[in-house]
Amino acid sequence: MRFSFFKPKRFEPDFPIIPLYATEDEARTLLGQYSAVSEEDPESDRAIAQKLLVAGNDETRIAVGIWDGRVRFTNYLTERFNENDDLKGRKLSWFVDYYGGVGEFGEPMDTGYMIFVRNPTKKITIVFGLHMGPVRVIDQDPEHWPDMKEQEA
Repeated sequence: MRFSFFKPKRFEPDFPIIPLYATEDEARTLLGQYSAVSEEDPESDRAIAQKLLVAGNDETRIAVGIWDGRVRFTNYLTERFNENDDLKGRKLSWFVDYYGGVGEFGEPMDTGYMIFVRNPTKKITIVFGLHMGPVRVIDQDPEHWPDMKEQEA
């Protein structure tokens, strides 16, 4: 006998997904619909963010890295789906599907602490922390970031 409440849960974010390369104002608006927005010093992310916009509640904290008025990366630190590795995997799968699906991503690189998956078509990287399940989505399109283009040359 099967009960519907035994079906595997699917991860669905109950927080806004901030588009990469959106303007700072667009990011503020989306975050503001979720929670109060504060501005923080990017500390260890200074090389890729001039400031951080942060919003959150008891379950989820979203930090958006801003560079020259545009979103360069977004961190989603949520307690949802962190109870076990299977649920964490479903969370990572949701983000991979959202950003193009498995077919658009290269082979994941696993460091033991983080998993890096790169989508060369959309020029993004998803970084997944294995311990607490945070997800960072990074815009790596050199057309968006002329300073990166110069560094790669």
